[in-house]
Amino acid sequence: MRVSPVIGFILFSVLTFSVDAQNSIRQQIDSQRDGSFLDDKTYEKARGFIRKDSTYYVGHMLEGAYLFFRANDELGFRKAIAPLEKALNKIEYDFDPILRIRTNNYAVYSANYRYQFDYGLITYFLGRCYQNVELQDKAMEVLEHIRDRNFQVEINMDSYNTMAWIFHRNRVYTSKQFPFLKNSVKENVAAANRYLDSALLKIQNDMPVNNGLYDPKFINRQYLSTYHYKAMIHDYLLDIDSANYYYDLLIQNQAYSSNNYAEFKLAMGEFEEAELFFQEAEQRENSPEKTTKEYYYMRGTLATYRGHPEKADSLLKDVLQKQGSTPGFGWHCIGLARAQHYEGLTAESQERTNKAARFQELHIGTTWGQEQYNLAVASLNYLNQLQFKKEYWFEHNEWYFWLNPVNWYKWVKYTLEIRHHKMLLASLVAENPEREQVLYSVFSPENLIAFDEVWSVIEGFGNEYFIKIYKDRLATDKRPRVKKYFRYFLGKLYLAEGKESEAINYFQQVLNDPDMDDPYQTMLTARVYEGLALASSGVEQTNYTQQLYARYPQLIPFSDLTMSFRLNVQGEPDEIENTILEELRDSRIEFVEDQKAPLVSISFTKRGEALDVNYSVEGSQTINGVFRVEANEKDDAGKLLAYRLFNIQKSKIGERPPAQVQPIKEANEKPV
Repeated sequence: MRVSPVIGFILFSVLTFSVDAQNSIRQQIDSQRDGSFLDDKTYEKARGFIRKDSTYYVGHMLEGAYLFFRANDELGFRKAIAPLEKALNKIEYDFDPILRIRTNNYAVYSANYRYQFDYGLITYFLGRCYQNVELQDKAMEVLEHIRDRNFQVEINMDSYNTMAWIFHRNRVYTSKQFPFLKNSVKENVAAANRYLDSALLKIQNDMPVNNGLYDPKFINRQYLSTYHYKAMIHDYLLDIDSANYYYDLLIQNQAYSSNNYAEFKLAMGEFEEAELFFQEAEQRENSPEKTTKEYYYMRGTLATYRGHPEKADSLLKDVLQKQGSTPGFGWHCIGLARAQHYEGLTAESQERTNKAARFQELHIGTTWGQEQYNLAVASLNYLNQLQFKKEYWFEHNEWYFWLNPVNWYKWVKYTLEIRHHKMLLASLVAENPEREQVLYSVFSPENLIAFDEVWSVIEGFGNEYFIKIYKDRLATDKRPRVKKYFRYFLGKLYLAEGKESEAINYFQQVLNDPDMDDPYQTMLTARVYEGLALASSGVEQTNYTQQLYARYPQLIPFSDLTMSFRLNVQGEPDEIENTILEELRDSRIEFVEDQKAPLVSISFTKRGEALDVNYSVEGSQTINGVFRVEANEKDDAGKLLAYRLFNIQKSKIGERPPAQVQPIKEANEKPV
């Protein structure tokens, strides 16, 4: 069928008018689009642009970017995905030929630069949204869109490097979860490295077309982005020389990540340097994106190593109060729970661990994943159950203990709870394909539990097997500052085997390490003295226990050791005060006449119906304070006083919340 010339002319005129009108609207949109994605007015502006021309990508891009920066949870990022997908489809449909232009001609390149710039923004936001809600296959599709257009400079985008990041971040999964992955951790990490090699090759191939358009310094800095990921991969593999090589290049060019370099130093056992770079990471943080702030969590762990869990407690409480339920909340709950565990505040630690178990954490901008999160929750669940049992035994050391049926019930209850959580922990470790690389190495950029917790993971599962592992690591590991931890583990393993002389030998080797004066070794030193005390008896055991008390008194009530004190009660106690003192003596503390034992002085001051208990410890550890006992709280005052002698600031006795198990979510699980 043919169209008459008149009708054809009318149609052509209408179409021309329509195109001109559309171009006019788009020019108007372009002239009004400037502004911050964080501005509340951006959303209304974006919706207005969409009403004017819903086929133009700009309105959808602005809406998606605004929602991206507002997102706090999975629902928020999923809301951002819809307009960003529209923006990607529309910019590719309208401007795909322009997006594929490669030229050394400045006029041509600058005329089309804005579309490549916007394409980079759209793909960056969309790819990050997909990653944040664990749609990793969709994120890879976006990166393939970028790669296949072969931009001469990937403005706002980073295809090969981000592909490498996604492979590394999801290394513990297989093609069962995401079809693009390989079928082992080793293969996934190798694939990540190959993508980084491709990134370096692309920079070289793009050099001729970019010469003259870009400053050579800018072109060379593209290499640094890839070196950032190279350093991360070699750090993970504990290829120390290669990791040092790339980090040195990054540091020389002021292009290093303070946080990543801190984690490298932590893996090397260089804790003071790690602390400094974690603090620097906090100071340098200026991204408006909501990401997991790894440095707070890691600084909390380092504070517990120094023997100051109360400082970790203050730090993480402040962070949680400021951040609310945003990404990272769960990790910071775990960090706070760890600090409270070492403060001896077991009930508070368990409550925080339970909050972490209930929280659906988004692991944003980090290689920390759900498997590490589950393991951290499980390890604290197990350690807290152990500590609950030790607490009960510490509080009830009466001679008639086993004559009370309640105590038999408690023994069975705690034993079953401990066994249950040990099995859960063991199953997580057994299913962890990187346990040898990450967990058994004690310190690793991807090991997010303390060395004490690593011991809890391996304890009781094949002493001979782990003795061989740590002897091999002593001979082959290239990290000299970490070897004392291997010796400590060997001491614990031989002690578990009943070979006290071998255990003492390894413990003494740890104490003879030249690095042991470092304050960050406080927890290790305390644990070594605990091991020596358990491997000894009599006067030697008493002396080693006092050495433990001098360094980390909070650990003793939860050990199998009994601390000896001298007791001095000032004044003449009345009936209520005598009851408090009797309860103190019924705890697992030995009061002796030995002049070498620390001196405990206690006095009471009446405050109406309340009572102030004044206490002090003089000796290798100086502890003093006052706590008030209200009229209706005098029943457990002696137990609280017993804890105070170990610098444990409990406020109540007997509340021991049950542990909640973190629900395990498969990587490819669909939202309900």
